[in-house]
Amino acid sequence: MNNTLKSYLVIPGHLITGLIIVAGIQQLKLPVWLNTSVLIFIAFLFLNLAHLYVFKLKNEINEFWSLRKMYYFPVGIIGGGLISISPTIIGLLTKQISFSEITFNPAFSLSSILLTFVIISWEELWFRGIFLNYCNRHLSAINLSLTIGFLFMLAHALNPKMDLLKTGPTLFFAGALLTILYFYYKTIWLPLGLHFGNNYLGSIIETKSETDMLFGNEGYMGAIILAALFILFLVKTKKSDALKQ
Repeated sequence: MNNTLKSYLVIPGHLITGLIIVAGIQQLKLPVWLNTSVLIFIAFLFLNLAHLYVFKLKNEINEFWSLRKMYYFPVGIIGGGLISISPTIIGLLTKQISFSEITFNPAFSLSSILLTFVIISWEELWFRGIFLNYCNRHLSAINLSLTIGFLFMLAHALNPKMDLLKTGPTLFFAGALLTILYFYYKTIWLPLGLHFGNNYLGSIIETKSETDMLFGNEGYMGAIILAALFILFLVKTKKSDALKQ
């Protein structure tokens, strides 16, 4: 089988396996001391270790999962937080949102922080798993970023409550941006931090315009910001690839 085609088939294969893991574990009756998300995280960890063995990715996992690159995690948290609040800041500057419309929900309990971290961790192992490094042997980082962005959006379409007309662009560019950053900086810690910072700060700051198509949660302003960042790193990736040739 053509290696390029095989790589494209590995992607939906991994994501469908992940979907089965999530759906299957959510149906289990677990003891009160075992959280569903923790079990899902463990399952995805073993799935990634299976990819490590099958595709012989020892060098890649040593580089992309290196604890020496953990400093990218707090950097990502700050960046993700800034991305999360950027639509609100723009709304305030353009007077589309007033300060009186902003409310804070400071859920800083240790349990909520840990649970958020566990959830975004298995999501990252699902969409930015080590399988991508095998695919990157035959597919460019840009192609993989666009593919994962599309599939990330498609996965959310399974939620009947999801309004893809509003959230689709944000989901696509979020998935694409996190993936291209994964390859550009050669680490999972940065997308992990960005994902955590975006989700956690987004749950703390709320506005009355949450459902607004432009400035609301996962609205078009957020999509524009993510698209601009993705295009920036797309250009940087192309320049980096050109220098390697």
